[in-house]
Amino acid sequence: MDEELELGARNLMLCRRVAFDAAHPASPYTLHNLLSRVRIGGGESQKKSTPICVYVEYFGNPREYEVWIDVVLLGYDEMMEGVEEAVVTYGPFDLNLPANAFVEGRYYYLRNVPLVRSGIYEFHLKIAGVFESLISQRLYVEE
Repeated sequence: MDEELELGARNLMLCRRVAFDAAHPASPYTLHNLLSRVRIGGGESQKKSTPICVYVEYFGNPREYEVWIDVVLLGYDEMMEGVEEAVVTYGPFDLNLPANAFVEGRYYYLRNVPLVRSGIYEFHLKIAGVFESLISQRLYVEE
C-alpha cells in the first residue's frame, strides 16, 4: 500500500438495518439482524435480491478516501479450481477520516444486492487505487 494511503478497516459486518443515535457519539450505531446466512426464495419467479447494510470500522491517517464494495460469488469450476464470479460493485463512497479518531464507524445501505443463486458471497471493501481488499466478509446464501 502506498505510504500516503494508510487506511485500515476492521469489523466488517452485514446486517438488515443500522440505526444511528447522535445522543451517543462514542458509539452511535446499533446493528439489527446481523447476517451470516440468508435464505432466498426458490424458483425463477421469486425475487433474488435483497437490501443489505454493510458496517465497517475504519482507522488510519486522517484524510479523504474513496472506497468501493465488491460483491463476489465464490464457486468451483469442473477442475475443482476455486473461482470468483463478480456479481456487483457499489461505490464510490466518499470517506472523510477525521483527525483524533481512534476508530471511525460507517455504514452503507446496499439496495437490491443480487443473490443470484445459492453459494458463498464475499463482500470486499476496497480503496481506490489499491487492488487488495482492506477487509472482507462472507455470507452464505441458500434456497
